Amino acid sequence: MGVFRVSILLKNWQNQFLPSEARGEDVQCEAMVDSGAVQLALPAEVIEQLRLLPLDTIAVTTADNGQHTYRVCGMVDLEVQGRRCQVRAIELPRGAEPLLGAIPLEEMDWHIDPLGQRLVPNPSSPDRPMWPLK
Repeated sequence: MGVFRVSILLKNWQNQFLPSEARGEDVQCEAMVDSGAVQLALPAEVIEQLRLLPLDTIAVTTADNGQHTYRVCGMVDLEVQGRRCQVRAIELPRGAEPLLGAIPLEEMDWHIDPLGQRLVPNPSSPDRPMWPLK
């Protein structure tokens, strides 16, 4: 698959419950679409801007076959091309590139067009996400 990036909008899901002085900033940035990644992964500086709380830690394997323990933070309200979902985020080291992985892509019902290097809506439900419950 060719590597491509999409614009994403991130919000701390808890902002709706917090007083204004405790809220994180909304962040708009580019993320690499990575179907080999499972989850949304964000660099530490974005996690801090959003003021996401650590939820847990998880063992991960990176593209260079390195094995690490990273924090899982959340919850993130993620928007990609008008479709939204709420997901946890894996905290990457500072300066790393944001990754948009398989779980949020599935939740928003995006398909990857590798030749066009773009996301396309599910042809069965082009106007809004649809989840199978079979």
